[in-house]
Amino acid sequence: MVKSTEKVSVIIPARDEAKSLREIIARTKASLSQSTFEVVVIDDGSKDETRKIAEACSITVISNVESLGKGAAMKAGAYVATGDILVFIDGDGAHNPEDIPQVIAPIVQNRAGLVIGSRDFRDSNTFGGYLPRVITNKIASFITSLIISWMLPMVSKDKLAREWIDVQDAECGFKAVRKQNWRQFNLVSQGFEIESEIVYEAAKSGLIIHNVPISCNWDCRISRLSIVRDGLKTLRLMVSKLNADRDQRETVRATSK
Repeated sequence: MVKSTEKVSVIIPARDEAKSLREIIARTKASLSQSTFEVVVIDDGSKDETRKIAEACSITVISNVESLGKGAAMKAGAYVATGDILVFIDGDGAHNPEDIPQVIAPIVQNRAGLVIGSRDFRDSNTFGGYLPRVITNKIASFITSLIISWMLPMVSKDKLAREWIDVQDAECGFKAVRKQNWRQFNLVSQGFEIESEIVYEAAKSGLIIHNVPISCNWDCRISRLSIVRDGLKTLRLMVSKLNADRDQRETVRATSK
């Protein structure tokens, strides 16, 4: 197990997660007991006891009166986080907090700039799963890989290498990144599409993207993510960012003549 001498901020977006949150927080603290860390919970307009449970755990809590979306919650958590390394983990019990040390290891060892927890490795302990959602995740990950590997280098004003970047689980909410790199990201999405947007911005910044096997319980609850609606939002966002980067490149070229 890799121990970090840097401070780790674990950011947990939570909406109506009273049933699982207390255990997730306790296991998160235990997994990082030999490191300097903090836990930040963003109560995204919960109607249950999520906020009260989080506040009773002696951690940092942000509470929204109304739900602003997962992306907004993640950005709010990152804004108040004081750690050197940011870890995002879902509050519904799908992820295993004991995996946090192995997720941050490539960053601690300076082998990666963004680490994505992957439910797709052979040694990933994955339980259950709604088949259309699993298939959709694989398709979304391939499309994300295609966009950042080939399309982004074509439109970027920076000289990005055109090489295949394998993103195995783009939509996974278990990710880690240094805060100094996070600050470089131009994140505009408020909803679930932020997961793919983070990958796009990491590739645009030239960060090494690393996949790490994690455990996952697909059956912990019914996902709020809509395969069609959120999938289309993500695709539109990616196209919009590609167009914006192409326009920026053309502007730079025009002004340099």
